Amino acid sequence: MFLLEALKKYAATDRTAIRYREDMLSFAELDRRSDAFAAWLLDTFGDDRTPVMIYGHKELDIPACMFGALKAGRGYVPVDTTFPRERAAQIAEEVRPRVIVDFYHMGLEAETVLDDAALAEIFSSGGEPARGNWIAPEEVAYILFTSGSTGRPKGVQVTAGNIASFDRGVAPWFVLPEEGGVCLNEISYSFDVSVCALYYALSRGMTLYTVDRAALNDTPVLFATLRESGISLWVSTPSLGELCLQSEQFRTALLPRAQKFVFCGEVMTCKLGRQMLERFPGAKVYNAYGPTEATVLVTAVEVTEALCAARASLPIGYGFSNLRCEIADVETGRYLPDGKEGELLLLGGSVSPGYLNRPELNERVFFEENGVRGYRTGDLCYREAGLLYYLGRLDGQVKLNGFRVELEDVESNLTKVSNIARAAVLPVCQDGKVTGLTAFVLLEKPDGLPSLKRAKQIREALAGTLPAYMIPRKILAVDSFPLNTNGKVDKKALAARL
Repeated sequence: MFLLEALKKYAATDRTAIRYREDMLSFAELDRRSDAFAAWLLDTFGDDRTPVMIYGHKELDIPACMFGALKAGRGYVPVDTTFPRERAAQIAEEVRPRVIVDFYHMGLEAETVLDDAALAEIFSSGGEPARGNWIAPEEVAYILFTSGSTGRPKGVQVTAGNIASFDRGVAPWFVLPEEGGVCLNEISYSFDVSVCALYYALSRGMTLYTVDRAALNDTPVLFATLRESGISLWVSTPSLGELCLQSEQFRTALLPRAQKFVFCGEVMTCKLGRQMLERFPGAKVYNAYGPTEATVLVTAVEVTEALCAARASLPIGYGFSNLRCEIADVETGRYLPDGKEGELLLLGGSVSPGYLNRPELNERVFFEENGVRGYRTGDLCYREAGLLYYLGRLDGQVKLNGFRVELEDVESNLTKVSNIARAAVLPVCQDGKVTGLTAFVLLEKPDGLPSLKRAKQIREALAGTLPAYMIPRKILAVDSFPLNTNGKVDKKALAARL
């Protein structure tokens, strides 16, 4: 695998692979630790290839566990601490890992559960597995769990070959004038945009400068961290860019080495594009798009003043050269010409083999055409002069702060809360972008609580089953739900109440 080869190459240098707070990990040490973890897996479990589950946030040793799993010929399942214990336990039940690396002592169950102390002992034991054990192109390298409409998270399987295809497609857009440099490493490892840092940047000898959630939630700390980072390649959601732009400090003087800013994971507004061009006149700014099922990113475009002025929304970009982007009629599936709106279909080597243990869903959204793997994105788009434009979702899924959220998933978990008979969840939008969620709930019986206290109790209950980003900001009780002509909850009527 190209990344594992790169680790060996840069292990012979004195380059730093990862910086996290006051700690640094060299390429040599990252390679050595991942070798030791791989050797331990092979010695302990032999030919078993069950994925390794990793529960943590931005701990320095998470990449060593990930790459060690790959060197032992098995995949990994990263689960961020935004996932509460119950959600993490659901994932473990789905994956059935024999090994869980648990940095937070969550009491997750598996044959072997490793904490920091156990990992340190494994790393100190050494070992170097033969390259013949490394993950093969057709084998699953990682599984990322996203929101599922049934209230059960769904695992997207991504092979080593998928990642290699992504790397080839994104390379022309990410490339910097010189080798090396520093890449922002802020995205949660359970969110696929983190692959940009873990695979693209590390494989080119870049240093990952890690920014954790604590820094993101403390603006003075965040800006002090950015000031000393030396970042040359910035990859994040537009939300982080908008947060940083609230401060006048966020400009070239803060990040004098920044050469490229890539925004992806959610809608990027023209306003953000114009502000970035104004604050960083010497850098290039890009808008990129891609679903987890097609390995991170599949389109990109450089943002210019002319592009921002051309229309109300930015295009999501040109399709990467090593895959096909087709616009299909929603009813007939027939491919449409430029200017016509339809569902975006993706075909090529980046497309996932499918969801873990979801044959019915796989049959619905994945397909093959002349031997090429394809994926129906569920995104309404059109193409004009080669550029793709995003119009919204065809189903109940939204992007919130870069994370995919199935509204039915939130609704399903709301109805598990005591005294809630039914729920409807709506996205709150501003400038064409989802900024939050609002939930309407029908109570089984009156509770006599003030609305603010009730909402607080419901949010606290949801915190046990849903990641924080999926919990509605506003929760309103209703006496009854308006129904449409099909007898379903009329969400347009509910939206009018907002």
